[in-house]
Amino acid sequence: MIRKSPAILRIIDELSGNGQTGQRILLRNFHKGQLLIGQGTITTNVFFIKSGIVKCSFAEDNGKEYILEFLGEGEVLGELEAITKAPAMSSVQAISDLSVYMLDKITFLDLLRRNEAFNSTILELMAVRLTDTAVRSARQQLNPLEHNLTQLLAALEYEKLPCTKQELADYLGITLRSLNRLLKVQLVESSKTHNPPQHR
Repeated sequence: MIRKSPAILRIIDELSGNGQTGQRILLRNFHKGQLLIGQGTITTNVFFIKSGIVKCSFAEDNGKEYILEFLGEGEVLGELEAITKAPAMSSVQAISDLSVYMLDKITFLDLLRRNEAFNSTILELMAVRLTDTAVRSARQQLNPLEHNLTQLLAALEYEKLPCTKQELADYLGITLRSLNRLLKVQLVESSKTHNPPQHR
């Protein structure tokens, strides 16, 4: 549910205390609700999450929003934009207080070229993220919404991740009305399970 990548964080921790490169790696804090990257904007930095959680979301022109993923410790933000030199494809917002390592794009690209461990770890992180996204998409297509909602609620409880109903709906790619209808059905089914009819 919350993607984490501690391997890259260990490398960044080491680099941050290392000579000239370390001077270009800055530690920054963001409060819950702050926007790190805006969809469609040109980003100048790449972020590595030291602690906290962000949500990445994509908004359509009609105002509908879809939550792509939740990212936690060690995850990287803005790397695709740095590599492709394209505007940000999604918005990234802190959903808890956040501490990040921040590098400018030039430093990030220079590390990709010069540091083999950094390069291979970033490639692995991106490959895992792509695989997980494909699997999630397939599951959402193949399973009924009721099943996906049950799985999501269990994951949220396990991760202790607070989500609003709107965020739940955005993660599932449905309207708030549809979510409320599903939750109502789930509540009825749950009450039947816990209170079976008495036979005389």
